[in-house]
Amino acid sequence: MLRTQIRLTQLQNGQSATVTKFSADIAPLCRKLLQHLGITRQTKITLIRRAPLGDPLQLQILGSQFSLRASEACHIYVEYSN
Repeated sequence: MLRTQIRLTQLQNGQSATVTKFSADIAPLCRKLLQHLGITRQTKITLIRRAPLGDPLQLQILGSQFSLRASEACHIYVEYSN
């Protein structure tokens, strides 16, 4: 199985992946808030769907669903199996 690392915003609807890292240019407060939501390294995340215009993204993490703006999600890198 080939593992591919991409930005969270590049996942397709219904696709699951594992969080690998945050981009270096993310604001410290934004990183802290994402971590409080449960978005930490090695956490499984699923893109449920996108809003009709592509923003925000509806995500599922640790059994909870919430929405995240694409401007924040683009700082999260994930890894999935092809």
